[in-house]
Amino acid sequence: MSSLRKPDAAGEASELRRLALFPALSKYLFPVSPDGSTALRDYRILASLVGLAGLVALAAIPRMPALVAPLGLALGWLYYLIFARRERRRLKLLNQPFPEAFRETLLQRVPLYSQLTELERRRFEGEVAVFLGEQRIYALGGLEDQSESSSQVRLTDEHRVLIAASAAILLLGRPDWRLPTDRDIVVYPSSFAEETYSMESNAHTIGMVHAQGPILFAIGAIEQSFPRRPSWLSSGGLLHSTPPFAHSHVGLHEFAHVLDFLGQQGRSTGVPVSLPPGVQRQWHQQLSVERDRLMDGDSVLNPYGLKNEAELFAVSVESFFQDSARLRAHHPELYGLLSDFFNQDPASRTTSFQPVAQFRPWFALGAPTRYIA
Repeated sequence: MSSLRKPDAAGEASELRRLALFPALSKYLFPVSPDGSTALRDYRILASLVGLAGLVALAAIPRMPALVAPLGLALGWLYYLIFARRERRRLKLLNQPFPEAFRETLLQRVPLYSQLTELERRRFEGEVAVFLGEQRIYALGGLEDQSESSSQVRLTDEHRVLIAASAAILLLGRPDWRLPTDRDIVVYPSSFAEETYSMESNAHTIGMVHAQGPILFAIGAIEQSFPRRPSWLSSGGLLHSTPPFAHSHVGLHEFAHVLDFLGQQGRSTGVPVSLPPGVQRQWHQQLSVERDRLMDGDSVLNPYGLKNEAELFAVSVESFFQDSARLRAHHPELYGLLSDFFNQDPASRTTSFQPVAQFRPWFALGAPTRYIA
């Protein structure tokens, strides 16, 4: 009996090897990037189709020498070289070792990073590395490769990593999202005036995104968005408790505006156009509800969202990542829309602490945070 079954077993093994060859070959020719993005794979598939179309087109020309037809494949290669240039550079950045100093900054100053799994941390580091490799960040008065004396801000690598981390928080669940690279990021030494961009005594703007221009940050606002926590406090010490109010985060706020601007020809509506039309209608309806709740004083969102829908979207993004548990509890519909949009559930990562003491003295009640879209 066993001798009669051997040919069948050998044939089955051969068939399995043949079937396994195709996924392996496909994985080699059309790989997924280490960050989970399929963009480079898609470009390779499209380049293959372009090359095949060129081959067929040349072969169909009457009296065309047979040796000329393979030149059509060069069209696919040219397509890949031109249109996949950003993705190829991104892959190169992802494959470089992540600096240990940058990792230490993330551990000390970005709470989300400590809550991630090992795989998610590699994703997060990849987004930070790509952001720093693609975006131009410089201090007011000088480009980043100039001497410190020419600028008005002492901009360090730590500051750059924190700015990149602000964007990485938003991109963590969407590896195929791409931020525009044509916006300079300018860091001011202090808050500035909305109209003149000058640092006057009564200036209050700490962040701004121009419709088609640079992103502006006040360096103090970046520092406050990522407070440095003493090790004994962040490890669950006596005074560790959930803050009664969400901390403002200028990085999340301004990069939320950047996402809102995408594809809208310099307009920001509070509803990203990347969403399907039906979901956009849900967003408009929900933002109307949230505006009414803010007007009635029945909201955990920053009242600055009353300015317009774009600001309401931005402060909602801040709360989604900075105050996720309360947002999910008090605004479940809004939380659900944001969770679907970012493909993240930050409230599920939040570690609950039993508050031992919550103290908010009268002198801590400052003026509301001001942003300008």
